[in-house]
Amino acid sequence: MGFRAHHAKEIYVYAKSIVKSARSNGGRRPILRRLTARLDKYDYRLDLDNMTLTLKLHRGREARLRLIAPKEMVEKFRGWENYELAIKHDGDGLWVTVYFRRDVRPAEPRTVMSVDLNFDNITLAVFTLNGKLIRLRRLRTPLRKVLTHRIWIERIQRRYPRSWRFIKGIRMAVERHGERIKNISWDYAHRAGDLIAELALRYRSAVVLENLNGLREDRKGDRTLTRGLRFGSTGGPSSA
Repeated sequence: MGFRAHHAKEIYVYAKSIVKSARSNGGRRPILRRLTARLDKYDYRLDLDNMTLTLKLHRGREARLRLIAPKEMVEKFRGWENYELAIKHDGDGLWVTVYFRRDVRPAEPRTVMSVDLNFDNITLAVFTLNGKLIRLRRLRTPLRKVLTHRIWIERIQRRYPRSWRFIKGIRMAVERHGERIKNISWDYAHRAGDLIAELALRYRSAVVLENLNGLREDRKGDRTLTRGLRFGSTGGPSSA
């Protein structure tokens, strides 16, 4: 069909992932829900000086895009290796995510930072190697906002169990709440990650996370916890 060899490889890998996902979901028919693609460095030219990206398309054609990322963000990755990018097409246009990486030398930790994940906050505590607390930070989580939007989605789906996927107005209402959940979660994940990285760099910390394996299985059937999480009642649990 005129695709470059690297394009064909990425198409094959992406198709396999969709089929694998469908099989793990009860063997339903595979559905391509998003127009996305990954390109390796052989299929594009990235010019950070002129803020342009040239994509090599099928049948020898090329497309040149103007990057809209802030200049200060680009300068942050100056000198890093660019190895891949992801392209997504939606109703608003073509969106490109550029990935960078660099090799770093492991540093000998001087402190230990524990990350405690709670329902209402993340607690970061920095300790010396002999156990003395030297820094404590808390970051509030937006999980109650996320759950509120999730509740509205469930209410809409219960009210229109047969038709919510097919009536445009109802489907758009569900999609709006879903988009807000995604935006809230994305923003929070970046803020939390930046804070953890900043403290770890400042105090030369080894980061320690609590073991959350089996949490979902342990909580199955616990209706008290489920109600507390779903409705955010004052009598419900404050952490999970």
